[in-house]
Amino acid sequence: MPTQTMIGQANPMAILFFLLFVISTLGITYFAAKKTKTTKDFYAAGRSVTGLQNGLALAGDYMSAASFLGIAGLVSTRGYDGLIYSVGWLVGWPISYI
Repeated sequence: MPTQTMIGQANPMAILFFLLFVISTLGITYFAAKKTKTTKDFYAAGRSVTGLQNGLALAGDYMSAASFLGIAGLVSTRGYDGLIYSVGWLVGWPISYI
């Protein structure tokens, strides 16, 4: 039976997924820390990052939780205009390199 908190009932499934996420993040961090031996490994990943890995890292930067929360806030406060604003950078970014 879920317990009552000050903000509502605790959701056991949400707590489970949160704990799984935290444990998996700590596991990845531990694995990566074991592979890092020198400052070159730490700052430049030993020059072993492939193009795909770099692309996934860049995509992760653009798809961060802050971005999603910001887009949700723009859409909720500005409607369709907020949605257009959220993808406007994508239109301007390639043009800036011409």
